[in-house]
Amino acid sequence: MRRMVWAAALLAPGALWADRVTLKNGDRLSGEILVLDAATVLMKTEFLGEVKIARAAVVAIETERPLSVTLKTGERLEGEIAIAESAARVRKADQTEMRVPAEALEAARTRERQAAWEREQRRRTNPPLLDFWAGSISLGLATARGNARTTTLSSGATAQRVTGFDKIGLRYSQIYSTQSTRAPFGVTANRVSGAARYDRDFGGRLFTYSSAQFDFDEFQDLDLRSVLGGGLGYHVFKSERSFLNLDVGGAWNREKFSTGLVRHSGEVVIGEELRHQLTESLRIFQSLTVNPNLSETGQYRMAFDGGLTIQLNRFLSLNVTLADRFLSNPLPGNRKNDVLLTTGVSFTFEQE
Repeated sequence: MRRMVWAAALLAPGALWADRVTLKNGDRLSGEILVLDAATVLMKTEFLGEVKIARAAVVAIETERPLSVTLKTGERLEGEIAIAESAARVRKADQTEMRVPAEALEAARTRERQAAWEREQRRRTNPPLLDFWAGSISLGLATARGNARTTTLSSGATAQRVTGFDKIGLRYSQIYSTQSTRAPFGVTANRVSGAARYDRDFGGRLFTYSSAQFDFDEFQDLDLRSVLGGGLGYHVFKSERSFLNLDVGGAWNREKFSTGLVRHSGEVVIGEELRHQLTESLRIFQSLTVNPNLSETGQYRMAFDGGLTIQLNRFLSLNVTLADRFLSNPLPGNRKNDVLLTTGVSFTFEQE
């Protein structure tokens, strides 16, 4: 059966499918070579579609179309390629030839694939601001009618842009709840938070960051808390599936309360963030930030966020999040700690 498949590829019309690959077992495959590098040969055939072949299994390659060739020296040229064992030959449009050792050839691509590769390299080294964004938008509504009459509306959004050397993170969350079960009727929760952060890597695992955070909480009598800060961080580990970051820095905190009180304070910022992709559809996340107050020694703030995301399909996910906000010096009559547990379905997006 395997021989019949390879034979079908060989029967493709010679004028259309002219490039040839010879394997160590004697099989020959005809088609159009799209990409050739040290590890693989990507070839398009009429009957098999795109086929990826390990270079280690190949003994000879010959093309009848010009490819964009990159040598390990950095030199680039265009021409037809012939590779046999340890030698490679590139025949240019003017029929002149360049002969090099086969290992000196770094990559060869069609013009279209080479242009796409160069665009991607430019995006990675100097990407436009609108590239590489991923995130989610969620909206939740819970209501009860009968012995209890309550309504809760929550919304949230996150967006992240990660390149090879920096990261931008945006976050927004809101909750509004009312009840008319027992007097006093009215609002029972009303809080809005937003934050932005920029990280830039330097020196291996080290990175710098700057951040801005804004909070409103009616039941802490907080009209607006504005926190601007920055500092240094360290990637304890970082991979495509997970990362753990530690950071330390400083911030300036301005709090304006509905009573008319305005407080200013300098803060130390000590934080950590962990994310891990457990499976293809399940991701966990957690972050903790502690802010000792430098203006009022002994006072501090703490923020914890954690939860999990279950990807239902390409666009929808199920989220469970826990948020804890602690303030050691609230206004008289207010509690120090606020805990919020939310669940909901989110619309997710991710640029390729």
